[in-house]
Amino acid sequence: MEFKGCGILLTENCNARCKMCCDSRGLVRGKTLTIEELDLILKNIKECPSIDLIGVTGGEPMLYPDLVEHIINFDYGRKVGITIKTNGFWGKDINKARNFIERNKSKIKMISFSYDQFHKEFIDLQNILNIVDIANDLEVSTEIVGCFLKDGIQPGDIINEMGEHAFKTNYAYQPVINTGSAEIFSDSQFIKVIDLKKHEARCIGLLDRTLLINAKLEVYPCCSQVVENTLLLMGNLHEESLSAIIQSIDYNKVLHKIYTEGFTPFLELLKKKNIEYPQSLTSPCELCGFLFKDDWFLRLLKEEGYFENI
Repeated sequence: MEFKGCGILLTENCNARCKMCCDSRGLVRGKTLTIEELDLILKNIKECPSIDLIGVTGGEPMLYPDLVEHIINFDYGRKVGITIKTNGFWGKDINKARNFIERNKSKIKMISFSYDQFHKEFIDLQNILNIVDIANDLEVSTEIVGCFLKDGIQPGDIINEMGEHAFKTNYAYQPVINTGSAEIFSDSQFIKVIDLKKHEARCIGLLDRTLLINAKLEVYPCCSQVVENTLLLMGNLHEESLSAIIQSIDYNKVLHKIYTEGFTPFLELLKKKNIEYPQSLTSPCELCGFLFKDDWFLRLLKEEGYFENI
């Protein structure tokens, strides 16, 4: 299976300090890609013709609009769509926001806004609504993305806040995943939608195979909120090409097992060894967090002779 998408984590910096930040980025001042590093990434993407969608994320990528436009306007030698994940703070200046979208509307496939009880503390909803109006006028798709706990604001509350603007945009919501900064919450606060006694655990990355390249030029095999908090680092563009890293992912036996058979074979091994594992999950991604947070499970596979080599 080919990778169709590639996420670029442009910066670890953010203007918000959300308590559920998947990798604690909002709580630190981190690294931002230089123009030279960004060009290295984009040239590597150009050499991987199956990739036709780039997601720009962070941190908050629109803190660096010139770098975002560099990604949008790079010559890939083919049509490549761009999505932008943002908290929408830049909608405060309506004229600047309109000019940015108008310049780039033919290449922007989607603008995704993060807005929920955590972002409310830092972002004025009106800024997002301003951009939604502009994008709607210019026929650029938008969506509101929210993450929720049991004891907080729920999706319907956010839609109510948006009023008539809710008809101008799409909406996507998911439970907060227990990773990064969200580890401060108690287990009872998380919304568990998967019961492994009833449901098969499948990698959601199979639905839309997307790589992640972070601000250190590290390459991960998916864009899950969990993956950077695991040892599933597949390579670094300072050291090898993206095409070579993709080939190493394709030949990785552990990942191949997950892609083709899901997590079930590995869970069966844990049962056999009487090792407890989470039975209720907010997302299948939490299983990667459990199995690959460090090398304990790989060592178990090696001890069991599960593969001829690890």
